[in-house]
Amino acid sequence: MTETLAARLEAHRAWLRTSGAEGARLDLGSDPSPPDLAGADLRGADLADADLFGVDLQRTDLRGANLSGALLAGADLRGADLTRARLGKADLSGVCAIGARLHRTWLVRTDLTGSDLTDADLSGSYLVRTDLGGADLRGADLSDADLHVVLVDGSTWGGTTVQGAAGSVGPADGVVDLAADGGTVHRTVPELVVLLATDGATLSTVTDEPGAPPAWRGSIA
Repeated sequence: MTETLAARLEAHRAWLRTSGAEGARLDLGSDPSPPDLAGADLRGADLADADLFGVDLQRTDLRGANLSGALLAGADLRGADLTRARLGKADLSGVCAIGARLHRTWLVRTDLTGSDLTDADLSGSYLVRTDLGGADLRGADLSDADLHVVLVDGSTWGGTTVQGAAGSVGPADGVVDLAADGGTVHRTVPELVVLLATDGATLSTVTDEPGAPPAWRGSIA
């Protein structure tokens, strides 16, 4: 980690600690010359509410990092490791997260619309009111993930591992794409639920009154 980046992270921590009275928010999204974070070691970093819009985070180690409320829209997360990271209310719309590791991550009210999660590892993660609308989930691993009112309208599935995944997806009138024979076929969300059951998932279609989210079987401790 460069001295400049370390100083900016410290300033961000002070900004968070004092509710903005001291330090400065980490704003790399509008920085014309942001520090190189590709492959950086940011394990356990407190990046809550940081602006990382469009930043190159390829292969970055973000294990256990706090990215709650962070702006990561359009960021490059290919091969990044976000194991046990906190991403509650974070904006990850349009991110490229091919092959990213999001094992046991906290994805509560997280915006992942239009994201490329091809071959990403989301196993054991906690997804509550997460928006996966238009996301590409081909080859992704959702095994043992806990889902509650996860929106999947317009998403693409194919070769997606769902063994042990449990919860609810919607909307009930939503349509998804299933990769098949070199092309895609449209299926309704209820049809997706039935198809994923054959691969070991225990999912239901979101109802008007979905109830409280389930207890997470995993942990980020």
